Amino acid sequence: MKHLPLKLPLACLIGLLSGCVTLGGTDFAKQSTKPLNSIEIWNQEQAGASKAVYLTDLIQSKAMHKLIQHGLDKNPGLRQSVLAVQIARENLADVNGSRLPQANLNFSQDKTKDRDAVFQTALQVNWTVDWSQKLKDDLDTGKATLAQRAAANQYARDLLAASIISTWLQLIQQGRLIDIERARLQVLEQNETTIVERYRKGLGELSDLDSARSQSASSRAKLAAYTEDEQVLRRSMAILLGETKYKTSIGTVFPEVNLPLASMPAQDLGRRPDLQQAYLDIKVADLNSRIAYKALLPSLSLSLSLAQNGSAFRDALFTSPAWSLLNQLTAPLFQGGKLRAQARKADLVAEQAYWAYQEQLLLAVKEVEDAMGQEQSLSRQQTHIEGALENAERSFEIYQIKYRQGLASFLDLLTVQTQTFDLQIQKTQLIYQRLSNRISLGLALGLGVSS
Repeated sequence: MKHLPLKLPLACLIGLLSGCVTLGGTDFAKQSTKPLNSIEIWNQEQAGASKAVYLTDLIQSKAMHKLIQHGLDKNPGLRQSVLAVQIARENLADVNGSRLPQANLNFSQDKTKDRDAVFQTALQVNWTVDWSQKLKDDLDTGKATLAQRAAANQYARDLLAASIISTWLQLIQQGRLIDIERARLQVLEQNETTIVERYRKGLGELSDLDSARSQSASSRAKLAAYTEDEQVLRRSMAILLGETKYKTSIGTVFPEVNLPLASMPAQDLGRRPDLQQAYLDIKVADLNSRIAYKALLPSLSLSLSLAQNGSAFRDALFTSPAWSLLNQLTAPLFQGGKLRAQARKADLVAEQAYWAYQEQLLLAVKEVEDAMGQEQSLSRQQTHIEGALENAERSFEIYQIKYRQGLASFLDLLTVQTQTFDLQIQKTQLIYQRLSNRISLGLALGLGVSS
């Protein structure tokens, strides 16, 4: 039996139903570019900065580069991010496939008692006509989501690289702190010996020995804390590298870390994957808003069926099939305001994504300005501490001699010793903070690792 195509002018009906619907949708993605372009220059000044493309350009260390590559290959969190990109790619292929005609072929055999077998073959082709471009919007959403996941993955890679570098610098700092505390303890233990020797010669008081022993015990406690802190850092590094242990010796010499050059704010911030992701969040939300409004429109689908029955297999292979063509128009009439509410909600989600981007942009600007300001502040602090340390080290040697000669009290000697070692610790911490801040500045300026 043949079913002729519907004679009803579908285009007219679609136009009639569409006229009852006022299409909406948001376009916050276009608005979001204005605040970024409005930032003309950075407020902080730089001196001695060098141009870099990647974070790894800031440190010339093969060992460091190998660590980063190992982490990028093995870190479990990053592997999940990579899989999220692959899932988004497959979702895009799934959405793209829904735009194409769908065909299904069925073959069956019906055999009952006292009757010959009947073979049946059926071919059905279905196609949804994308007259409102809704399926195209679905495809664009899939593409934007894929780009969003890729940006998130790149930012995860950049953060991982920065974390590995920072932890590496912390381990160097911790090794230096341990060495300084060991040197302090050695001097304090020598004080105990010196006090006893001077007492036997009739110089000084034995009560100073209690103070010396108290200082030595305090130093041993601090040394134990520094040692455990180093082990904690090694465990943290192991997790970053996707390992259970990290025992590699790093040494106590800080590497040279270049200061990254900041250029134009729009260019620097435009490289940041987290801002790219926030922008793509808006784009996805805009597309979802458009799709939500198009759900109010009618949908048109075409279905073609070919069927053939026969008592022999060859007779069922579409030798003279019966066919039917069905045009189906579906239009939402009444759903209790559900579709309208979904469309309004999609608008609000898009606006929420817009303001989230604005917040992320403000934080990004603050991160750059803070890091650039910190570079100047830490540089000045380091200069002052180095000057103070030079004076303290000269006083250290002078008071050692004076104390042995009985020209200075033990309290004076201890004060100078404590000041000297404390300044060495401050200098070490300032060097680490300054180098680590340069990595943070590079990350804030959009420097990462190659994809």
